[in-house]
Amino acid sequence: MKAQVSLYMVTYMLLFNCMPETLYYFNNNDNIIKMTKMMVRLLLMYLEKSIILFRYFMTNNKQSASNFYFSSMKINKKTITKNHLNDMNEMKMSEHKPLYKRLKDDEMLGYYLAGLIEGDGHIGAKYITIAINYKDIKNAYYLKKLIGYGNIRRYSNTDKAVSLNFDSKAAMLRVFNLINGKLLGPYKHKQLIDNKYDIKFNTLIKPIANFNLWDNPWLTGFTDADGSFGVYIYKSKTMKMGYNVKIMFRIKQRHVDLLKHIQKALDGSISLFKMKSVVGGYNYSATNFNSIKNWIKYFSLYPPLHNSKYITFIKWYKVCYLFDNKLHLTKEGLDKIKSIKRNFRD
Repeated sequence: MKAQVSLYMVTYMLLFNCMPETLYYFNNNDNIIKMTKMMVRLLLMYLEKSIILFRYFMTNNKQSASNFYFSSMKINKKTITKNHLNDMNEMKMSEHKPLYKRLKDDEMLGYYLAGLIEGDGHIGAKYITIAINYKDIKNAYYLKKLIGYGNIRRYSNTDKAVSLNFDSKAAMLRVFNLINGKLLGPYKHKQLIDNKYDIKFNTLIKPIANFNLWDNPWLTGFTDADGSFGVYIYKSKTMKMGYNVKIMFRIKQRHVDLLKHIQKALDGSISLFKMKSVVGGYNYSATNFNSIKNWIKYFSLYPPLHNSKYITFIKWYKVCYLFDNKLHLTKEGLDKIKSIKRNFRD
């Protein structure tokens, strides 16, 4: 009994000293015991920054302590703002890589599919099609299975890509129902209107969406279509090891609207660039490490689904971890980055 009372007293002392505004929330004994064990461990490991992140979670989310994990960077997506991200960027990255995740229901599938189609799809009068790199053909079959329709064909003019096609009325209706109300940009939304999907399927075409990108995997779909991860190593006379490491996340698009949504949610910059195949386009890039960490937090919630892109992301994540811990300034760390870079697909 004395031990139990002492445990409770320690708990309340820790909570009172660290975050008195949250004390009222822990009125359950199980929560108190779990919280004690977790707080003691975390305070010993990283006291100051543990408190910063804990305050963010408890004051903004009121979430149970038993659901609070630092290592997985779990966050309440609906309350994220740039100020919150700046606070959380004070935390060091976890060495543990984000786990590959599957789409759990039609709602999440719809957001992912909308992002994928807005990145590299086309909505026609008699079909809907999505271009997918041949290396990611497994994901094409996975999506076909989830959707319940579709056929996969190789393009006749290249061996580097396949198309996932929905050309029956039932298949088109299924995809339309999944993405309706989840399109962020005007271009694919206009294709629905121009091809009279409302008349064809007797269903109202919902307005262009305006959701928080942190709430769902739309951005994962868009990244699988058009995003790329970059690691660059170049000689530098000013660096002790003789080399500088640059990390980048990039998305290229013909239109700027969607990139502005992304910039607003995750920071980064947008610039014009010239393309061989079209008149021009826009390049979104995240090179500042705080912006990079925003992307890491997002992909910890919704990792890329395309096989090759997920593998590249994990390699990129390892470099980011080394960089965040300043190990790129050591010979051992720089050698690790060079080794990762040799097997890297941008």
